[in-house]
Amino acid sequence: MLPIAEFEKRFRALLEELDGVAEDAEDEDLEDMNAELEDALFMLSEIDPKSDEAAEELADALEEFEALRDDYARRPDTKDIADRLGMLIQMARGNA
Repeated sequence: MLPIAEFEKRFRALLEELDGVAEDAEDEDLEDMNAELEDALFMLSEIDPKSDEAAEELADALEEFEALRDDYARRPDTKDIADRLGMLIQMARGNA
């Protein structure tokens, strides 16, 4: 069984940090990116770890996270969080 719920909590904690950055900066583009991250989190939360398709669904969700990580990494105000997001993605892939 995949530890999806644990990864979801960790991704959600990073989203909370990113929401704080967006709020402080009053940056609509960052808010939009955070909304996309929240959508990816929803995808992750909908995965049934006991399902035969769980590994494939996790891989799809992680692709979404990876694309967003790249976007966050381009911004100086979110680069550090993007680095941690990347590490979490790699951990999730290693546990898939």
